[in-house]
Amino acid sequence: MKQFHLPKQNRLKRKQETTHVPVWGRVRTACIAILLVCNVLLLAVLGCVKGYDAYVSHRTQTYMDAMLAQRGILCGSSVYGVLEDSPEVYTMHADSAAQEAFARALLTGTVTSGAEKGNTMVWTGENGSVSWASSGELDAQVGLYSEPEPATAEQAQKLLRRVLAKAGIDVPDKWMETTPLGEGSGNNGFTITIRQELEGTQLLGCGLTAVLEPGNELTLTGTWCTGEPERMNVRALETYSAEQALFQLLGSQATFAQIISVQPVYVLSDKSGGRFTTIPCWRFSTENGDYVLNILTGDVVASADIDTNRTDSREPLDLDDAYNDDGSTGIVQDGADIDETGTDILPEDAWDTGTDADTDGELDRSWDEEG
Repeated sequence: MKQFHLPKQNRLKRKQETTHVPVWGRVRTACIAILLVCNVLLLAVLGCVKGYDAYVSHRTQTYMDAMLAQRGILCGSSVYGVLEDSPEVYTMHADSAAQEAFARALLTGTVTSGAEKGNTMVWTGENGSVSWASSGELDAQVGLYSEPEPATAEQAQKLLRRVLAKAGIDVPDKWMETTPLGEGSGNNGFTITIRQELEGTQLLGCGLTAVLEPGNELTLTGTWCTGEPERMNVRALETYSAEQALFQLLGSQATFAQIISVQPVYVLSDKSGGRFTTIPCWRFSTENGDYVLNILTGDVVASADIDTNRTDSREPLDLDDAYNDDGSTGIVQDGADIDETGTDILPEDAWDTGTDADTDGELDRSWDEEG
């Protein structure tokens, strides 16, 4: 039988193909092994980081416990977890369109508007009037004659929620409290207290008091801030630590024997012309009342000293090295103060609530002085 032989070139080609296949297989296996080793190393590094974080957290809690033990103060373990992250700083500008929408939602008939001295706008309708100052102070006296008169506290609260919803203001139930004006039936009227929040955190010094009298005569007074909050980066908060906050509380004149809980709150500082800056604070609940710690300055005041109705008779507080998320330094508005570098100067007094809650100067403490 005649045998056929492949050409020499074809035989070499087939030989190269047969030798290349095992080589690429070994390369692929080596790559997979390297990837597996890298994944194991990454998991090991992650575990080390988690372990170190747990160690630092434990050491911090131990250090805090030692400080508290020296003072004979008890503290719940949940307090440490809350203190780990500081509240953000926001800036807001009064929204005149939202204020007008609120006034027109309350008033009926032909509504007229005009400006009064002190940057205050006044709207008048057939059923009353609404005035709103640039500082956030609101004063409304209107008759809700088209609404059914409430007979219970729950009905009164729902009525006010409907009225506020027409103006685009949605207040959660937890921030509203309704009490009868007098004893007996609900015909004597109701008082409804409304607190304002920002990103789920209460704004101390901001809120409204609604008095709903028989005949649906509504009087609404207090301080309410409008406008979209814009987050600001404050370099003073980049070095924040939980032990620093606790140290500042212990270095104050507050007297207590147990820290029951802690929660973030804000206090507004008014710049001028409707510009507001939120001052991040911690509110410590103790057996001797609540105390508010200003995270930026370390000042501590009793929570009861911060009035619900705020006036703006004091100079604002300067937040050094404050810049927005986009990298700009402040938001410059008409009438805002600007320094030589073009940076917008923010308020100078972190307790600019108009309540003189911290005017004796004895509460001015800093981490550097104490440390």
